[in-house]
Amino acid sequence: MKSLLYTLLLLATGALIGCHDEENPSFSYRSSAVTAGPDFTDPRDNNVYHTIRVGNQLWLAENLRYAPNGYSLDGAFTWEEKPVDQKKMVPDDQILGQMIEELFLDPKFDGWKVDGTPIDNFILPLFKHFKRGRLTAAQLRENIAYLNPDFDDTLTTRLASFALQPAARAKYGRANFEKAEKANGGYVQKYGFLYSYAAAKASVPEGWRLPSDQDWQQLEQALGLSSQEAQLDNAWRGAGLGTVMSEGGAAGFNAPLAGANAYQKARGQLYVNRGKSWYYWTSTPVTLNDSLPGAIVRMSSHFNDKVWRGTSRLDNMERPVLYSVRCVKDFTPKAQ
Repeated sequence: MKSLLYTLLLLATGALIGCHDEENPSFSYRSSAVTAGPDFTDPRDNNVYHTIRVGNQLWLAENLRYAPNGYSLDGAFTWEEKPVDQKKMVPDDQILGQMIEELFLDPKFDGWKVDGTPIDNFILPLFKHFKRGRLTAAQLRENIAYLNPDFDDTLTTRLASFALQPAARAKYGRANFEKAEKANGGYVQKYGFLYSYAAAKASVPEGWRLPSDQDWQQLEQALGLSSQEAQLDNAWRGAGLGTVMSEGGAAGFNAPLAGANAYQKARGQLYVNRGKSWYYWTSTPVTLNDSLPGAIVRMSSHFNDKVWRGTSRLDNMERPVLYSVRCVKDFTPKAQ
């Protein structure tokens, strides 16, 4: 399958245009298929979303704004956000002091004896000095390590796992997010988070699902796309479909031009096309020609009024690819 990068490059030149759509119309918007749905409140964070009912499906009419515990550490990024430097995820002085005390008092280490001699009498008074602000945690650690180097080795091992602790991930992930949000002017409220593929699947609220490629095809056909064109691979489909699905479009799907952190064989981050294109994960995995994992995606752009159905890699070996997320659920009308 063609690389999504190839598509992006064509988009950048404005070269992607429909051919003979007037002669072979493939899309006629079916307005009767769409009705407003009830607002959905995500119980995890109280975010409220508009929805639309299309056929027997209920779709979020806004991009997902749910932040997992670790934010970008768990795969949910805001615009231009760089990954957290996990080497700098170290506890502050108070938490480090608590970790030192918990380890020193852990009964399985039997008081950290040296040649059978307890060192409690030397160390316990130091904890009092630490709590009164007369010693830093680093100085406390140094004193214990001087008497028993094994203590410091064990503490180092525990510190290595600090970045995996939920509280640490929440603290550093949120701080990283807030710094990026301040720089980008508050991206998430309008555009939602940009998610890695794994995070997209993990972040869907209970009772909803990350739409499959089949879910998207069902949506597109309900809006008026022919079944034949809906199944085209690595292709722009349905002249006008992108327009009715984009923000302000007739369908009420309201896909904002959120951009993406797209796949490219380049180092560093590649946030592109904010205000120009939208991109969505589907839950449908694929194996690409180079045997690497990928997924089927959707995209559209102000350069083109169609919707692209194609594939994308999940990462570029150094960073995850990040796209927007919509959620869907089957709709069952209440009995009258």
